[in-house]
Amino acid sequence: MPILTYAIFKDLIIPVIDVLSGIIGAAITIYIYYRNSNLRRAEWLYSLFEKFYYQSSYAGIRRILDYGNEDGVQRLRSALQGHTDESLEEKLVDFLNFFEVIASLWKLRQLSIKEIQMMFEYYIRRIENHDFILEYLQAWGFEGVLELVGEVRRRGGTK
Repeated sequence: MPILTYAIFKDLIIPVIDVLSGIIGAAITIYIYYRNSNLRRAEWLYSLFEKFYYQSSYAGIRRILDYGNEDGVQRLRSALQGHTDESLEEKLVDFLNFFEVIASLWKLRQLSIKEIQMMFEYYIRRIENHDFILEYLQAWGFEGVLELVGEVRRRGGTK
C-alpha cells in the first residue's frame, strides 16, 4: 500500500502542486510588474508636470494664456501673424512643442487622454480659445497638438 500511495503522490499530486506554484508565481510577477509600472508612470507624469509648470521656459506663454489681457494676446497674435517678435514666437513654439510631445505620447499609448486632461486640460483649452493659435498650428504642422485639442474638445471636461 505505501508504494501505491507514493506513486499517486508522485504522478498526481506533485504535478498539481507544480502547476499551482507556477500559476501563483506568474500572478505575483504580473502584480509586481503592474505595481512597478504604475509607480514609474506616476514618476514620469510628475516629471512632465514639473517641466511644464515649474520651469520658467513656458511661463511667459502660460501667463499670456492665463490672464488673456488684450495687450499680451495682441502681442502674441502680431508675433505669429506678422513675425514681429521672434522671441515671443519662439517661446510659443517651445510651448507648442511640449504639447506635440504630449500628443505623441498619447498616440503611442504611453499617456491616456484622461491623464493628459487631468494635468494639462486647462492649457489645451486655452490653445483652443485662440483662433490665431489654431491657424498657426495648422500652418506650421503641429498636427499632434491639433488632434489633441480636438480630442479634449470631443471628450469634454475631466469632471
